[in-house]
Amino acid sequence: MADHNKKKTESDHPVSRLVGLLAQFDDPDSLIHAGTHAREAGYKKMDAFTPFPLHGIDEAIGIRRTWLPFFVLAIGLSACAFGLFLQYYSNAGDWSPIFPGYAFMISGKPLFSLPANIPVAFEITVLSSAFAAFFGMWALNRLPRLANPLHRISRFRRATNDRFFLLLEAGDEKYDSSRSRQQLEEWGATAIEECNEDLTDREFPKVLKMAGLILVFLLMIPPVLIFRASGGTSRAPRLHFMPDMDWQDKYKSQVLAPDFDDSVKHTGLFADGRAMRVPLPGTIALGKLENDTEYHRGFLPPQSSYTGELPVLGEKLAGQFNLQDEKPEGTAEGAAAVQEGAAAPQDPNAPPEPNWVTEFPANVPVSRELVERGRQRFEIYCSACHGYNGNGGGLINQHAMALAVNGQAAWTAAKSLHDPTITVQPVGRIFDTMTNGRNTMGPYKSQIPIADRWAIVLYVKALQETGITPAVIAPVEGAPETTPATKPAE
Repeated sequence: MADHNKKKTESDHPVSRLVGLLAQFDDPDSLIHAGTHAREAGYKKMDAFTPFPLHGIDEAIGIRRTWLPFFVLAIGLSACAFGLFLQYYSNAGDWSPIFPGYAFMISGKPLFSLPANIPVAFEITVLSSAFAAFFGMWALNRLPRLANPLHRISRFRRATNDRFFLLLEAGDEKYDSSRSRQQLEEWGATAIEECNEDLTDREFPKVLKMAGLILVFLLMIPPVLIFRASGGTSRAPRLHFMPDMDWQDKYKSQVLAPDFDDSVKHTGLFADGRAMRVPLPGTIALGKLENDTEYHRGFLPPQSSYTGELPVLGEKLAGQFNLQDEKPEGTAEGAAAVQEGAAAPQDPNAPPEPNWVTEFPANVPVSRELVERGRQRFEIYCSACHGYNGNGGGLINQHAMALAVNGQAAWTAAKSLHDPTITVQPVGRIFDTMTNGRNTMGPYKSQIPIADRWAIVLYVKALQETGITPAVIAPVEGAPETTPATKPAE
């Protein structure tokens, strides 16, 4: 009688369940072959296990494409819409009596503007999509699992090494223990073994259940307290878990010390109230010593002597860059007149001119590539006023001159780089003008690196060697009349 009751109890509460048949194969081709036959035989609930990704196995066992991308897309779009709505509700909606928004008009700006709310919508879309992909993968793969019945089969350990396995699940309508075993043998299985699941593996430990419930209860306490405090007032000071982070004596750079007050005696770090010292005169940042005056400033050191002779760049540039010499063929007297007219009157009170370099520094390699670099930088920074061919006809200059004629603006015409007073200038002086500005032209040292400034100087000299005669310059007496060029010579 006791034995009968024991068997009945075991039959009412089984301790194991048949999962299916696990077949072993020695090579990937045999596994794909068996999977194809199993799918053609009508099996739908099966899975394959390989030590490395196996191309073609998905089609062989009939695995359909995952729904995960569509799930991620839906979650991402929903999060984007929610983020935009939340921002609209917070900034433009105040109709809710429980959590009203803050519709505050600032300088007549709209309460809600889509461009201003794009960053938050973008961030919440990316974050939600990442969570959807991560947790969606877990859900679609039925994870996490406390145990896997396949791990109880000793031969299955080689699934991560050099063996291939195909599992026909017992829940498939085509599954039959004897017939399925026979079919697997026909498809090339080297070993077949039943896989049984120990149902006790499904039981969640009672200790972990209790710990989880307690944790959930504790996590609900802070939101409740925060909600309670948000709707009320208190005369007690707020809590400071780390008061040193709230009330620390913090000194920031180039600002007054936090305890500085003109009405009381200063007790800060320094007498002038600053939190730090300004750099001493002549201080140079690490790695910023510019001791090569020829390269960094365009003039010779004071101990050098300036001969006053200008470099002859015509043959060098024309021969190296194939620039056609289109200078007017004037007489010697005409050329002398150009040089004489180029000499600008000197202000007797002006400081003496430095000894400008007349040749490009040694670390400025004169080459076709440097000319091309100078052309690119010139068209970006200089052509707007000086024009693409350097004759002073840039679009900004043309528009400003038109406004000046009508009395709508005060504008000094941009200098033509082909003016005789410019063409005779040393390369160092042109570099200095570009660096520090001159007259109405502002400095460009903060916008153009030193190497690019020298490249622009080289391109300017190349432009001048083309012999373009700008329309804004009257012909020199003794020189033949020429038609103003509209573009640089090819």
